[in-house]
Amino acid sequence: MAALDIGCARQYIERFPTERTFMSRIPALCLVLFFTSVAAADAPRVWLDTELGPIIVELDEGRAPVTVQNFLDYVDAGFYDGLIFHRVSEDFVIQAGGFDAEFRFREPSFESIANESTNGLSNRPGTIAMARTNDPDSATSQFFINIADNDFLDGSSSEPGYAVFGEVMLGMGTVERINSLRAITKLGLREAPVRPPLIRRAVRVDGFPVMPLHTASWFDPQRPGVGFNIEVTHDASTEQGPLMVVYWYDFSDGQPLWLAGVTDFEWGDDAVTMELSHVPAPNEQADFLSPPAGAFETWGELTVTFDDCMTGRFFYDSPQFGSGEFEATRLTLPVGESCQGL
Repeated sequence: MAALDIGCARQYIERFPTERTFMSRIPALCLVLFFTSVAAADAPRVWLDTELGPIIVELDEGRAPVTVQNFLDYVDAGFYDGLIFHRVSEDFVIQAGGFDAEFRFREPSFESIANESTNGLSNRPGTIAMARTNDPDSATSQFFINIADNDFLDGSSSEPGYAVFGEVMLGMGTVERINSLRAITKLGLREAPVRPPLIRRAVRVDGFPVMPLHTASWFDPQRPGVGFNIEVTHDASTEQGPLMVVYWYDFSDGQPLWLAGVTDFEWGDDAVTMELSHVPAPNEQADFLSPPAGAFETWGELTVTFDDCMTGRFFYDSPQFGSGEFEATRLTLPVGESCQGL
């Protein structure tokens, strides 16, 4: 088994127009900013859904192409699902990618990769880098997130370091919560958390992904009396999923309107569309907490998106009521959850 130990470093170091005439009129700095912004917009992102909250990292495939591709290969293979953060070194790093909840080692799926530690990216707070053994080209699946400015881990022309390949874009609060966990030596692993946080899944994302954290009551501040209950869960009968369940309470011509929908989606999706049903003439006792009794009929479609942890946009399309959108604001949070840093 290849042991990862970045602690050894402490011991040893302590389509744009292409006509030349057109392009020549654009200042060089503008071109740099333009292409930099395009590259940033296209940068791959990965969501680590941990038991202590979400972490979204943006990867720099321009500076670290080999390392980024390697990491994405492991993500796409589902390798990180069910693994833990097995090392929490206070004010230094948190580390994952090698052990499951029982501290059983998971053999890497792919060959080790070339060291890219001289790519100009530094081990500063919030960056993600590859862990390895004393062999510079031994990195496989294990990675760490820097808590402090660990530039002594950077590589140089004379000595390879630890290759940075991205940074945390959202979820530093989660990273800090993990780093604050009590650690012990366990099964030969130094600085192992007493209760290691699980990575439930690691998936690629584009926009802000739909998360279990979005399970909540939501409302539109501009439309009093309009409310949504959203639950992101698994199918209780099969434990398959994920599913989104939506209840929408509204008014039409002064009468209460209850709508409901459910659909499956894929983890990493940033938009979920479902068919909604409603009761045309609900009983007078129906309200936001008490759904109406009666036969539901098809009403139209609802697309749910989230800008972040606290806000979202819900788009509807109904043959009877037309199309529109709501700007939704969170009203509740699941017990023990937080939107800090999201």
